Amino acid sequence: MKQNITIKTDKNFPYLGQGIDFNETCFNLKFDASIIQKTSELIWQPNSTLPYSTLQPLPHPFSSISDLASEMAVNNHGKTGLIGKKQLLDEVLLLDDGLMDHFILHVKKHIEKPTRESAQLIADIRCWTSWLANGIKIEPIFNGEKKACSFIPWPLSGLLLLSSKITGQQAEFEYAADYVLRSGILPEHTLDSFDNMKDNIDYIRSIKPVVSFHDFNGNEQGFRMTHLAMERTSKMMIQNSLDAIDGNNIAQNLEQIELALKQSNQLFNCMWKVSEPLLYNKEVRIFIQGLYGNQGSIYDDRGLFFEGCGETYSEIHNMKGCYIGHLHGQTGANSSYHPIADEITGIGKHTHAYVCDNEVDSCIIENILSKGFIADEDLPCDCEIDSLTKLLKSFRVGYRPPAHHAMIVKTREKLQNSSYFDTIESDQNLRKSLASSVRWIIQHRIDHYKMVVGYILRSPDPYKHQTKAKGTGGSPTPSFLPKMFTNTIDRLDELVGNADIAWADELIAITNGHKDSMEQFKKIALQAEKADSQKNRSLS
Repeated sequence: MKQNITIKTDKNFPYLGQGIDFNETCFNLKFDASIIQKTSELIWQPNSTLPYSTLQPLPHPFSSISDLASEMAVNNHGKTGLIGKKQLLDEVLLLDDGLMDHFILHVKKHIEKPTRESAQLIADIRCWTSWLANGIKIEPIFNGEKKACSFIPWPLSGLLLLSSKITGQQAEFEYAADYVLRSGILPEHTLDSFDNMKDNIDYIRSIKPVVSFHDFNGNEQGFRMTHLAMERTSKMMIQNSLDAIDGNNIAQNLEQIELALKQSNQLFNCMWKVSEPLLYNKEVRIFIQGLYGNQGSIYDDRGLFFEGCGETYSEIHNMKGCYIGHLHGQTGANSSYHPIADEITGIGKHTHAYVCDNEVDSCIIENILSKGFIADEDLPCDCEIDSLTKLLKSFRVGYRPPAHHAMIVKTREKLQNSSYFDTIESDQNLRKSLASSVRWIIQHRIDHYKMVVGYILRSPDPYKHQTKAKGTGGSPTPSFLPKMFTNTIDRLDELVGNADIAWADELIAITNGHKDSMEQFKKIALQAEKADSQKNRSLS
């Protein structure tokens, strides 16, 4: 439990140990925000969204955890895995209770002297246990039942909770730490160019998952590893932006930023070829459906019961533990790639995700830290904040690695203390280059909308339990994507203005058709929201 939470938003958006401080106690171990931040920075590379290391098989005495998770995928290298046989929970119940004692000792030593090796083991235990917990949750629905499993047994519950606390994450399945960035093995070399779709597809297929829910070489692999391939371009984008902020070869660095965003989009559009839209809801999305927006539907209305992790007595399970609920689940919205791209290109001043308001941000941060979500009634009564900004601020602080959040804050600070935007916007050629980067972010967001329509809204849901009008992380689809799109268009208009120049006219022409498409998307998404509401009433 977090105690003595203090939040200082005087100058810039805070991060752990720098404006956000608290004391945490978990299984009688005491640590503070600064050790959590240190742990995260030992796991994640600087100036990149990638980790130092991919998920590794666990050493003795924890090897039974990774061995078990490796066997759970439905289609498991030619055989039916534990989820497909509905045996995963039964096997997890056989894990040795003594594993928790070993882990508490490891975390105690890490707190006293954090190293990359000690942080790596914590991150690996966090990842493997999170995969197992999510597999347990969805196993019944995949096998035809109406409700997910809302029970996380000991010692899995304790391992997941403690590893989440010390790494600064929620005890819920996450994009960066679990689903994408730490659980795929990238080939040693990337492609020189991403202009050839066949080569791109072969490249995505060459990225091997370490662990999976449904498959290692089918639709789930294609979905996850497309995102990992995209994230690999982050270092080019971030490092070149930092060089440009320092005033070094600005034109050349802006070209590299644009190239990174273009390559990311080229890889994104391979999704259609490596993950079949009509099977997405069946084979991929159901396994990453989070708690937020689903409690009282597929989960217990109090959330997940973590055995042995508290003093709350559960009559259903006849034991003590704690309930964890209303957490945002795995979602691409928690990727740090486009949030930092927004700041680098100036879109951030339109999304307001890192524009700090002392009273509002302090309220959001404290609620996210203490319970994992913020409700409208938690906000100050005179608060004026739109739903998108509230959600983005929630995601920034509570649902990405602390190292990523700090990296974005520090980059924004450098931008604010430099002449970067003034220099670019006063030079027609540099302004053109930055506007072209914004164009690729617009392209990403319009392509994302097309995928939401093709993969979710117009695809069958064989389980009848998926909330199509909400993202897996709980974001409201009808408003989230259009607002992000509009904010990006506003930034392009700001850069292009009324300039009667060829490159400006070309960019305006590209985006005009997208505006009409987004309006059509809003209509489709609102229809899905209405259908969801009717379905949820019938289920309850």
